[in-house]
Amino acid sequence: MSTSTGTGDGAERYTLGGQWLKPWRETNTGALLWSLDLDGSYWIGHHDSLVQLSLVPGLVYQGNNAGLKPIAYAGIGPAWISQTRLDSRELSTQFQFNSRIGVGMMTGRHSLALEAWHLSNAGLKRPNDGLTSYGLSYRYRFD
Repeated sequence: MSTSTGTGDGAERYTLGGQWLKPWRETNTGALLWSLDLDGSYWIGHHDSLVQLSLVPGLVYQGNNAGLKPIAYAGIGPAWISQTRLDSRELSTQFQFNSRIGVGMMTGRHSLALEAWHLSNAGLKRPNDGLTSYGLSYRYRFD
């Protein structure tokens, strides 16, 4: 289970979702895992709001040291948004791409990370103002 919040481009983002992990490669310092995030976000602007649903595959690095372990992740995948405008930002299409990157720490089943999100239609249609947010995420793993 994951929850995150972020702010940027005159909007606030609130997200709830799930993440599936599959081991890929072990290293001397940690492990690389495939990830798949399924989540929903609610973006609030000054006068407008929208809902985003995303399915984002990615890669996760987890350190293997005892206690606090470093984590880092990145991914990009398709997203659907409920409307193509948030205040003055024009997104043009309901089909979008959601990219994200984060770094943080993990202990036991809990992790906390700083992250950046970007939502854009990748230039499929103009205008393509996109939305970017920076914030925090918390994850609990149900291994």
